[in-house]
Amino acid sequence: MERSQLRYAWIKGRSVLSGAATASALLCTAAHAQSLSDVRPPSEPLVLKEQGSFFVGGRPTFSDAAGWDLIGLLGQFSSGDVTVDQMYVQFQIPQSGRRHVPIVFVHGCCLSSKTWETTPDGRMGWYEYFTRQGFATYLAEQSGRARSGFNATVYNDVREGRQPLSAQPPVLIGTAQFAWSVFRFGPSFGAVWPDQQFPMEKVDELYKQVIPDLILTEVPSLTGEFVDPITRNPTVQNMATLARDLNGAILVGHSQSSGFPTQAVLKGLPGIRGIIQLETGCFANLTADEISTLARVPILIVVGDHLTPPVPSAACATEVQQINGAGGDMTFLALPDAGLHGNSHMFMQDRNNLQVADLIIQWIQDHVEDR
Repeated sequence: MERSQLRYAWIKGRSVLSGAATASALLCTAAHAQSLSDVRPPSEPLVLKEQGSFFVGGRPTFSDAAGWDLIGLLGQFSSGDVTVDQMYVQFQIPQSGRRHVPIVFVHGCCLSSKTWETTPDGRMGWYEYFTRQGFATYLAEQSGRARSGFNATVYNDVREGRQPLSAQPPVLIGTAQFAWSVFRFGPSFGAVWPDQQFPMEKVDELYKQVIPDLILTEVPSLTGEFVDPITRNPTVQNMATLARDLNGAILVGHSQSSGFPTQAVLKGLPGIRGIIQLETGCFANLTADEISTLARVPILIVVGDHLTPPVPSAACATEVQQINGAGGDMTFLALPDAGLHGNSHMFMQDRNNLQVADLIIQWIQDHVEDR
């Protein structure tokens, strides 16, 4: 196929598992809960050379509202220095690592790095699978989220009347109804696509992964992050820094973070060897200089099934034409064109998640130079 073509398929005709389930079972209050017994042991041990965690970035700032005075305890510590904007990263490096470039995964809205770990129904997630395939694998949590922490000063300031209510950023909460629609489980809440690949019998386990999203403590506009390739989001800077510090890495973003790898490339640091953007992340407003910069990095866009047409979106079609027209290497892959049907927004957790991973690994082998 020509690189300028918008769709790129490797496994036409590969069998697809069915994820159909009845709405009544899914919405039943007595839905089966996940337990330790649901976690399926692998047939072979996972042998690691190294495993650990660290932080990237972070800056000190003064807080005059640490909150201790509000509870009448240790009030002398109600102001002081705090560290913000850091990004937590966990990693594992296989013992028999091949020459693959390390890969960095970043989660989307209202979620954490749990996205890439054991699936809701107990199967192997991409964190383990990519490690088993020889990749040094890194999971990063967005600045302001989960183990990366966030700056809560403004919330205490508002409570004490030192700032107006309008200064307090909204905290985004992903409801079950939000997840059902955005993650494309079915045409309406409680109705499931007949070919749905997500393990809907365990959808309640996905809901447990949802956490408060504090991205608006880091950026002024969520919409702006989807349309502007230039950003001051500390997560993006931290991703670019991590790729540099690893002496080369592939950056992967999903959903809310799907555009972060592109934005990281435009930070101008060395080390980004490839970018993979899951469930969009395209920009139709790139300048000539930005197109030239991005044309130096292989780019893969992957989307699942049941998307509202057109597929690819106008933004993706424009960017593919611009990047490849400048001599770059940008691929758009709609999973149905590769023979995989029924995939949700969360295809790293779908029943055929390892088949999707194999497609991505094949693209890496074909487009990203080894160390």
